[in-house]
Amino acid sequence: MVRSVQPIDLRIADIGRVKLAYVEAGSGEPVVFVHGIPTDYRAWNSQIGPSGKYHVIAYSRRLAQPNQNTMDYEKSTIENNSADLVGFIKELGISPVHLVGHSYGGFASAFCASTNPQLIRSLTLIEPAVSTILLKNLKSKSEFFGLLLAHPSIAISAAKFQRNSLDPSLKAFRQGNFDAALRYNLDGIMNRHGAFELLPEPVRIMVKENQKTVGELMAEVPVFGREEASKISAQTLLIHGTESPAVLHAIVDRLGKAIPKSEVSTLSGAAHFPHFEKPQEFNQLVLGFLSKHSSN
Repeated sequence: MVRSVQPIDLRIADIGRVKLAYVEAGSGEPVVFVHGIPTDYRAWNSQIGPSGKYHVIAYSRRLAQPNQNTMDYEKSTIENNSADLVGFIKELGISPVHLVGHSYGGFASAFCASTNPQLIRSLTLIEPAVSTILLKNLKSKSEFFGLLLAHPSIAISAAKFQRNSLDPSLKAFRQGNFDAALRYNLDGIMNRHGAFELLPEPVRIMVKENQKTVGELMAEVPVFGREEASKISAQTLLIHGTESPAVLHAIVDRLGKAIPKSEVSTLSGAAHFPHFEKPQEFNQLVLGFLSKHSSN
């Protein structure tokens, strides 16, 4: 994994349900990157490039640019994004893979690793949005009260995120104000006001082009608790940035305790997007993990 300096040809994988755009480089053991909201395959520009050891592949999930799949955003679920990932791996004939997933894509990756362990050689999850590891029913007041009593700082962070980011973001989305939806979303996950303006220009262009994917957050999410996480048999690296909301740190901590062969690492000075906030440090961390769990 190195920074790409030459344009890489965009390819299309037809997996029947949807067509997924992707880029690839290098040769060796396959490493598949799964982006979150509101990005696409370009989120991994600092990871995709010529490599003597790995065949690196980044694809755009079903509703991200430049895909042309048409459907409701609330029907883009964790389950069908995981099914897309399974179809993508099988279509390319590359299993088992080193799987690297971020945020919403991290949840889909964890779901895939839990339900299709034979496809996964190793798993890296960057601040995966596995909300149901904290609360099985996100709408249950009694569950939230229980979390508040047991872990007040986590519950307060979750409530703050819901009130200041998720709720206003989805309200703006439903009103057709996609720019506002994007900005509320970014402020929440980056844990700072005016997060959009602080992003590098290429990243601002990418997230603007994918602003409607914020609507994926309307989809119902599956219960993914200790039992589901314990079915992940692959060696797993969990990563979070020091500047992210406490609720995202809590998710990583819970998953780290539930996934049998897991380790947790922190990237100092990064928030929710360490792969392009701190690319050098991120690449070094992930490459070190992959080297321990590669066959060559």
